[in-house]
Amino acid sequence: MDRIFCISAGQLIVKKSDTVINRQNRYLNYGLLSLATELRKSGWNALQIQGLFESPIETVKKCIDFGFCNLSTLPFLISVPSFYAISWVNEFISLIKEINSSVKIIIGGRWVIADRSDLMQSLVPDADIVVPGLADRNITRIVESCLSFEFEKLKIPVSTLKNSLDYNLLYERELYQPSLEVSRGCGMGCSFCQEKNEPLQRLKSSSIIIDEAKSILIDDNLNKMNIYFESSMFIPTRSWVESLKEKREHELLFFDWRSESRVDTINLKLVKHLAEAGLKVLDLGLESASKSQLIRMGKTRNAALYLDRASRLLKECHVNGIFVKINILLFAGETSETISETIEWLMLHRQYIKGVSVGPLIVFGWECNTEDYIKELQSYGASRSHMPTEGVQHINLSDEIDHGKAIDISKEISEEFMTKEDYFYLKSFSYFSRDYRFEDFKNDLTR
Repeated sequence: MDRIFCISAGQLIVKKSDTVINRQNRYLNYGLLSLATELRKSGWNALQIQGLFESPIETVKKCIDFGFCNLSTLPFLISVPSFYAISWVNEFISLIKEINSSVKIIIGGRWVIADRSDLMQSLVPDADIVVPGLADRNITRIVESCLSFEFEKLKIPVSTLKNSLDYNLLYERELYQPSLEVSRGCGMGCSFCQEKNEPLQRLKSSSIIIDEAKSILIDDNLNKMNIYFESSMFIPTRSWVESLKEKREHELLFFDWRSESRVDTINLKLVKHLAEAGLKVLDLGLESASKSQLIRMGKTRNAALYLDRASRLLKECHVNGIFVKINILLFAGETSETISETIEWLMLHRQYIKGVSVGPLIVFGWECNTEDYIKELQSYGASRSHMPTEGVQHINLSDEIDHGKAIDISKEISEEFMTKEDYFYLKSFSYFSRDYRFEDFKNDLTR
């Protein structure tokens, strides 16, 4: 039976260095999997294939293996998760059209397209439909609008239609660490965040989370399967945590999970209960320990209180066996003095930190949409560096620290506060391919 191929675009241009180790990352496009699941519920034969770091021709070959040919009639869905993926998308579409010139191409990508479908159409001229925003409720209608005939759908028993993402639709799903979207939005107003104005939604109920976990988890001989609770701002309540803990114990479903949050939004009194409910890794968006930089970012109005809260949260997590990875952003106006302030703070808390991820500010978005933000950054002493591709603006943080130096500093800080063993643990917990062992990792370090 003909398939709807749901393609998560790969990258010919990469944000991080193109190494053997980085190519082991399998960042799950769970938004696309949500669309594939909706199509499956509507009776369509959907399959998700992720381009990752492969060439477009390799992904095309997989589509052919699963039945794509010059007689195929159903459209392709292509999710564009980053501006870095645009060149990959164009090459992929060209290859698909060579095989079947009549196949329709639907592209989406909430954060890339934003409200400028016209600009995306100009970048990807062979796309037939460009879909802005979220398409969860409309994807079936969009697909059917591409067809000029009635198509025989699959007959799916109602009892199999679950709330969870259907990981059986994901090619090589056993190699991915799964994700569950537990809430959307943030709305805290940090200047660098794409969800700064998106209202925060309530957390998904623990009952639904447990039901989804039961349908997702695999017990096999690969690296242990964990779950990432996807939430731009994770703010659990006592009742939610207690309910999750109770239902995990009732179902004997003792999976470990990970989430991301700000340092000033998790109630310290809940940390012990979160650990008992399975939280094992917490990504904390500290961003900086320089008071002036925190103010510039819009992270807080009281930097001293913010850092004190961060310190207490780190210690509480450490006591309760929760590993913390600190995220640091080198921001506009950065100097050797502000960076030293951050490093000194990290030094004081080294024993409580499992790892540190550091990167310089990069501005993503259409130039017409980012002009005002660039001007704000320039008021702090930053300047434009270069554009590696459309929609990606590298920034010189100050006269003292250009983009290249910021990259070097980021690497030095990460290596200072994260051992190879801890790096592998954090990466394999959520991102590395589940068949990638520590021995493989050590061998790749020498290549």
